[in-house]
Amino acid sequence: MPRNRRSRHAVLAGAGLLAALAVYGVSQQAAASATDTDAQAPATTAARTAAPTTEVPTPSHTTPAVTGTGTPAPTPTTAPAPAAAPTGGATGKPAPGATAPAPLKPAELPDGDRQEWKPMGEVTSLPLSGDFQLNECVSIAKATAWHQQGFRGSTRDTVAVQDTLTFPDEATAAAAYRTAVGAMKDCQATSRELQRKAALPQDAAVRQTANTTDGTSWQRRWTGVQGISSPGDQANHVYAVRRGNVLALLHYDEPASASASPSYDFRGDTAVLRTLGALLAK
Repeated sequence: MPRNRRSRHAVLAGAGLLAALAVYGVSQQAAASATDTDAQAPATTAARTAAPTTEVPTPSHTTPAVTGTGTPAPTPTTAPAPAAAPTGGATGKPAPGATAPAPLKPAELPDGDRQEWKPMGEVTSLPLSGDFQLNECVSIAKATAWHQQGFRGSTRDTVAVQDTLTFPDEATAAAAYRTAVGAMKDCQATSRELQRKAALPQDAAVRQTANTTDGTSWQRRWTGVQGISSPGDQANHVYAVRRGNVLALLHYDEPASASASPSYDFRGDTAVLRTLGALLAK
């Protein structure tokens, strides 16, 4: 990993929370800036086009997979640990004039009743000097500030992460949202190519689960390729909502180890998108 690349794990590891779930090392530069912040959680990578605008809840259910930060704790081998990363690095200090928007309340997160989400530390606010990497598929450019809040679920290997990116203007934020939508449209092919190179079953399946005005959600069910995600059977739920010059990216991952319980029914994703949109509109 290049020395100037800062992974989301670095931020969370600063509070010790992510140490348990990180899948790869963080550079000395990243680790140094991370020690200034409270615990937070990780996310994922790549990018591209535009999104639908009609509200259409989509039925179904799945077994999501997340990345988490956390205080030093045993690392569950089956827990996916996505790592989102701003590639240009961050200074460890809030961007001038940037105010962290309030994160979702734990009960407003997907599958809130079953997961009983709890915040991991405070919101971490950092300026960006490079692209923001969400997962293997989504990479966002031109953000000027990054705010992150991690949540841990009722099972130790289940985590949700809300990342909020601020842009210089509304047009740039809208372009970033279209990039995320296009990248997720191609995410199944991107994920299967990664699986092919890793000699794993090419079983990645990505589907859009809901959309609202400037808001879209997806599910990716796959055998994860270790790197940004942790290895193994998992489902990743990704939510993108844009309001004004702000883009919120929420991801909730659930490893196969949590599948003994009923899988998250993503028919609730429309409500999650609306709640996130209302939060950004305040």
